[in-house]
Amino acid sequence: MQSGVHREIRQIREYLKAEFAGPVDMTDVGGLTAATEQQFLSRALAALVVRRLLGCDKKRAADCVVDGSNDLGIDAIAVSESGLDIWLIQSKWSDVGKDAFNVAEVLKFREGVNALDHKRFDRFNPKVRRHADQLNAAWGQFGCRITLVVATVGTGALTHDVTVRFEEMKRDYNGLEESLTYESWGRARIWETAKEFQRPPTATILAELSEWIHVPGPFEAFQGRIPVANVAAWYAEYKDLLFEQNIRKSLGLTKVNQGLVETLTTHPDDFWYFNNGITVLCRTAERTGGSYSAKLPIRLELADASIVNGAQTVAAIDAAMQKDPNATSEAFVTIKIVTTKNCPDDFGDAVTEATNTQNQVIPRDFVALDRIQWEIRQDFVDTLRLQYTFKRGEDDPAEAEGCSVLQAALALACAHTNSDLAVRAKQNRDRLWEKDDKGAYTMIFRPRPSAAQIWRSVLVVRAVKDALKHARGRVEDKAAAIADYGDLLITHLVFRQLDTDDIDEPDVDWDAVVSRAAELTAPTLDWLIHHVDAAFGEESFASATFTNPARCRILVPLVLESIANGGKAPDLPRSYVPPPRDYRAPRRRNAVPTLVDAGVIADGETLYFQFSSSREAKALSPWLVGHPERSRARWVNHRTRPLIWEFDGKQYSPTGLVSKIWENAGWTSHPVAVQGPDRWAPADRGTLWELAKAIQDQDGEALF
Repeated sequence: MQSGVHREIRQIREYLKAEFAGPVDMTDVGGLTAATEQQFLSRALAALVVRRLLGCDKKRAADCVVDGSNDLGIDAIAVSESGLDIWLIQSKWSDVGKDAFNVAEVLKFREGVNALDHKRFDRFNPKVRRHADQLNAAWGQFGCRITLVVATVGTGALTHDVTVRFEEMKRDYNGLEESLTYESWGRARIWETAKEFQRPPTATILAELSEWIHVPGPFEAFQGRIPVANVAAWYAEYKDLLFEQNIRKSLGLTKVNQGLVETLTTHPDDFWYFNNGITVLCRTAERTGGSYSAKLPIRLELADASIVNGAQTVAAIDAAMQKDPNATSEAFVTIKIVTTKNCPDDFGDAVTEATNTQNQVIPRDFVALDRIQWEIRQDFVDTLRLQYTFKRGEDDPAEAEGCSVLQAALALACAHTNSDLAVRAKQNRDRLWEKDDKGAYTMIFRPRPSAAQIWRSVLVVRAVKDALKHARGRVEDKAAAIADYGDLLITHLVFRQLDTDDIDEPDVDWDAVVSRAAELTAPTLDWLIHHVDAAFGEESFASATFTNPARCRILVPLVLESIANGGKAPDLPRSYVPPPRDYRAPRRRNAVPTLVDAGVIADGETLYFQFSSSREAKALSPWLVGHPERSRARWVNHRTRPLIWEFDGKQYSPTGLVSKIWENAGWTSHPVAVQGPDRWAPADRGTLWELAKAIQDQDGEALF
């Protein structure tokens, strides 16, 4: 081995020991000793990679290390602030610089990815289970990217056999989007990363502006256009150090950023018109070349520079450059440069705050410009005496009083005969608002659906959602993941089994249709589980299946044909069925203390009352309709009485408030008992019971 390689490995070792001895947990192997040093170095190597990926401090990076028994090949887990980037890291230390990563290691990696995809956290050690909430929230969501990272102090080159296995995993997981990928970090990248963290935390960048203006005072500033390739070069060198003074780092490739990437790679000339640009604070901006004439470019050296607005634009530029550098390089972005050399101490903070308090416009907002939505709202009032909201920022009506345009769009997408619409909605809710000839919005809102069609479709969706919640309780492992990820396809399949020809007829008994939808949900789930495994294998990735239109087109006729032929779905594999509950087990925490301890609901957040049945809806609707405050409560983090009822301003437990509503509505034939946490839900987040159960599931606890 060359002496330079020896030296780099030695320097990396000393850096890892200096930085991570202490932060990296070694208690499971008896502490950091001579006998455990190799294991420590492997864990510290993983922590260094995490620190680089997240731009975090060494303590948080060390907390992401999960190496140990039952880690299923995963040594560290890192989730970005946005939740849209997940990195699963496997690290291998070698004193002599071997890559030490073989086919057995990549197969173990795949086993771990499968277990995460199937939500089998019971297979993992407690260190992995600590990340369950983060992973469950992100995994399978549109825009979520999973990167498998191999880190060694060898060359970083992967053998042909290992590469083949990784490529197989990509093919099995990815649908239309490349949601899963892999990369290898070798000694050179590891050493460069270690050196980077030892540099002073400042960035000095070069900017070449065209069509620029100069503001000499009172605080010197420049504004102009800059090639996005220039910005990409900054990010390649400094990464998140560019955002040190920003209120947040890059959130990764969010839904909005996906649109920026699309513009950069397909219409780069339009990007300057569509984007608000970036703002850079720097200590000084010195001319290093170019012209003093605003008609010609000028080159500036920006000392101690920080991008205080536009972190997401930079993230999109970086992603677009990786996707298509030739097209992206043709684009420009607006830049404003403000120097702080002669400014008051708090001026930089004021600029940062002002440039980050702009309201974001999203695709749904443009729905408010469509006359059809105004007509639907009036139809709801005239024919149903119900509310329909379509402007973002409006409170959603209580369930008994109407629905929002999002609820309507989801219901109409699931009810459509084309399963692709349900898949698009699962991929990304923003795809519901696409207005081209084959866009979802065009297909479901033109010609205009009646209020009765929308409302009755929404009632079916709600019935399937409630029935699916109960059906999910009798399965686990991959079957539970299919119930979660496949909810919209299941709803589509239920619609396909219903007789909806008379959906607009006022005299049709729609309660019977809704009840039928609830009855069909469990057998539809059973057949879907069977056909997912039969068509794609028990080791297939559940989350990727239901965002893949081609796979869903295969599944829909298979499930419908099986149901039409009658009979019960084949028995589920034993691993899919939870063991019988031991009713002698000690009682666990109930839902409210679980939520309060986890802090998942903010003080003041609005919760909405949920009907448990059509019978209850009929009994309570006359008292609730027209008085939205009767169906709403504000959350306070109180362990026994977390709900402040908007109707009287008093504080209740979830169960107590349901009973109070029954009493005020004069419902004398109500059930003797009620599960209150199952009746209250924040907007689009599941009921209190569902939120608490998700928290408890990772620890194997039961909710009462």
